[in-house]
Amino acid sequence: MYVQKKLTSLADSSSDNGLGRRLVLPSTKFDYNSSDTDDTMRIGVGLARAKADDPIDNNCRRVSYYEAFAVLEAKRKGDDDGFKDAFKRLYMNAREMYQQKHNLRFAWGVTISGRLVRVCHFGHDRAISSCHMDVSTPKGRRSFIEVLVNWSFCEESQLGRDPTMEYLHDLRCWQIACPSEKGCMGEGADVKYYYFSTFKCQAERVFGRHTRCFLATDIMPTAVVSTTNPLVPTVVIKDSWAFSKRNASDYACDEVRSLNRIKEGLSAQAVAKDIIFPKTETGGRVSFQRNGKWVEDNTDTMYGQGKLAEDDADTVHGLGEARSDDDPLFRAHRRIVMSPIGESLCSTKSVAEFVTVVCDAMRCHSAFVNDCNILHRDISDNNILVVRSEGIARGMLIDFDYAIDLEQKERGNLHKVTGTLPYMSINNLSESDVERTSLDDWESMLCLICWFATLGTISGNYLDDAELARLPIRRWRHDSTNGMITAKMSAFSSPESFMSTIANHFKPEGDNGEESDLLKNLAFVLREYLFQNPDLTLDFHGTFEKRKHVEPERRELPNKKELKAYELYYILSKIFPMVNPFKERAEKWKEISKQLLAFTNVFWEKAMDLQKEANEANGNTAIDNIH
Repeated sequence: MYVQKKLTSLADSSSDNGLGRRLVLPSTKFDYNSSDTDDTMRIGVGLARAKADDPIDNNCRRVSYYEAFAVLEAKRKGDDDGFKDAFKRLYMNAREMYQQKHNLRFAWGVTISGRLVRVCHFGHDRAISSCHMDVSTPKGRRSFIEVLVNWSFCEESQLGRDPTMEYLHDLRCWQIACPSEKGCMGEGADVKYYYFSTFKCQAERVFGRHTRCFLATDIMPTAVVSTTNPLVPTVVIKDSWAFSKRNASDYACDEVRSLNRIKEGLSAQAVAKDIIFPKTETGGRVSFQRNGKWVEDNTDTMYGQGKLAEDDADTVHGLGEARSDDDPLFRAHRRIVMSPIGESLCSTKSVAEFVTVVCDAMRCHSAFVNDCNILHRDISDNNILVVRSEGIARGMLIDFDYAIDLEQKERGNLHKVTGTLPYMSINNLSESDVERTSLDDWESMLCLICWFATLGTISGNYLDDAELARLPIRRWRHDSTNGMITAKMSAFSSPESFMSTIANHFKPEGDNGEESDLLKNLAFVLREYLFQNPDLTLDFHGTFEKRKHVEPERRELPNKKELKAYELYYILSKIFPMVNPFKERAEKWKEISKQLLAFTNVFWEKAMDLQKEANEANGNTAIDNIH
């Protein structure tokens, strides 16, 4: 308060009244619950900004997470333990700030432990704190005052706000700037504006991509948006901070490029008429104006190129995701506008709908691989949407942050761990040196089907956590990595093991046994053709390494000299070498994937028929082509 009043008096007496300045004011409430969250975490002191000409005394109030650009936490202890306790509170506060603010790029925080003050910055992969400032000394007070003054005069983007998003108070909706059709923003590129008042997902973690999805329209509302005058969204805007390279064309997992490749690859294909896939209107990296110049919004803009990797701050806490030494922590702010709009996989209303949707997702997946050479690599419930039309539920595969263009010579690390628990393939979980193929995504789909068949596929009819805790499948999510691997290898090793540990616990659903049998049979067929394909030899079967089957006439017998040196172990390794069934199957991935797709189409057609029969019974009429 003292600093802000002093700055105001200096500005009033200055001949230059054009200073770009704001008020940085604390909340009047201390240690309180924010009004915009149900979380029990309390805020020590919230720091908010106000216009420079607003009365200071009238702006001191209770500050919500949405309004705060920084949170202050204080502890009596002036040692490292006091700082760590305050920092833990700040971390939880930062998570709430990311969740409540659509336009937050990064979060600030302040810890006070005794007389020692530190300023903390929460980015996408780590939290950095300053050296401590001892406010009992003139030097420490000066340093802290400099921070407050800088916050008062810096640009809005340096407080963590995204300047490309603005809340229009008169219309009660958000305006968001998106890259032009050229995929860029800035000099010589048009910026297209969209408007939204609702979102599909929000950032819920301190570290990571901070993916947010908004339901938007490119038509600016002419009246105040309300429940009686809502915006009618036509597109989904995905806003995220994905790992990348400074030159986007050098990065193998660029989602915009993958989506454009899919759009081009399927444009002339007949299969495109029978599947639903995300169609991009525009997409690219976000830029904004700073000091009159356009700058790309990325981690270099936040920290300065290379600064984040130098760890030159006094203390660095909590790396969000490990990266190799030759691949620095570089993220780019990316925004993609696409359609159609879908619902969560959890919105399915029958087993037939669920089977249709998941089969549709893999039909999309196969088209992406076969016609576009794009491998998805992250099959999960979050990445499959339900698209409804004329009473029919269809499925759409989304989120290509980890997708690889298989035609590129440099395809990135195909051995890299990608995916979502509990759906990750055994190969993926074990960080095997076997190259990831389409079969890993098919295995992820099998895991997803088993998970939902156990918990429930019909919205609002799910197994509770206590019941799940008693089932073997719980280990797929709530166990160590080695425990997850062992559980999956055991479950998929044979039909008997699959039945006893997984399929016997499928939740009975549907109005008739035909629907439940449809889901169970789909799971059994996928397991069989993935792990015990009847068209392949025994070397391709199972989940555990084993001795290779060699015909008697092809066995190479060792000579006597070799036999003395290596004895029985040598005989076994020479005549019957160890074989990894995953590696064997990876070499046949195209043939196996073709079989899996053929069976999936059969189940898809049956599920579609069941949906149509249900609609007719309810008096609804559905058309075959929903496009």
